[in-house]
Amino acid sequence: MFNFLQQGITAVEKWICAAGLFASTLLTFVQVINRYWLHYEIMWIGDMALYIFVITYILAIALAASQKGHIAVEMLPERIFRDKPVGKQAYAVAMDVLTLTAILVFLHPAYGFFRQSIRYPEYGTLVRWFNTGWLVQVMFLTIVLSALHMAYHIGKGVFELRKQLWLKSQQGGSR
Repeated sequence: MFNFLQQGITAVEKWICAAGLFASTLLTFVQVINRYWLHYEIMWIGDMALYIFVITYILAIALAASQKGHIAVEMLPERIFRDKPVGKQAYAVAMDVLTLTAILVFLHPAYGFFRQSIRYPEYGTLVRWFNTGWLVQVMFLTIVLSALHMAYHIGKGVFELRKQLWLKSQQGGSR
């Protein structure tokens, strides 16, 4: 059930990121053609491309968390836990718990900004209908999605750790 939900959310994030990257690239291309070939600049295209790109970039953070793509130094656990799969798995779970803790620390202040962006909309200067508060709302959504992804990875890691401990106990603790 959770694996299906994780894969579904990740698929939606991938499609949104792909569409956002395509749209921002297309708008930038149109802006360049308009400005340098047609000599007719449409002012809002550049701002719209930037807004779409920023939203896509922020949402890609949650996508990276779903793929366990957060920044990590992997040399230490590789060297310390070279022949100790249980220790390596325990280290991975501990790092995921630490990452989730850091995400949760930022969740409360981000929620305050999120509520403020809903209560007091701020519109762009060139794209007048674009509420720049959407950027804050996407950031909050990214933090929530990252927390959910990390919670999933912790659950999966604990399951794998328990499985390795069980296998070790069945082998008589030879490893």
